Amino acid sequence: MDFEFSPKWLAVLFVIAGVVVVFMLMGGSLTQLFSSSTQESVLVQIKQGNTCVIEASDGIPRTIDNCPYQLGDNITISYKQGLPSLEGHQLAQ
Repeated sequence: MDFEFSPKWLAVLFVIAGVVVVFMLMGGSLTQLFSSSTQESVLVQIKQGNTCVIEASDGIPRTIDNCPYQLGDNITISYKQGLPSLEGHQLAQ
């Protein structure tokens, strides 16, 4: 049985392999992209100008640009474990 890959099929394989390699080099996994969000209450640890820095329990510092909060405010954040971006934030009730 002789099987040949078409150029279109090879291109798809190379793109998929490239995405996997990039995620491996970044230290992440594809499952992080599709994982559910985590919500957590944290304190604003640093405020420099209009940028706040907070750190969730996963140990990754995250920034909030145009930050409306003050140093020491307790805020609720939503994020995905292991990814540096925030999905949302609000002042904790």
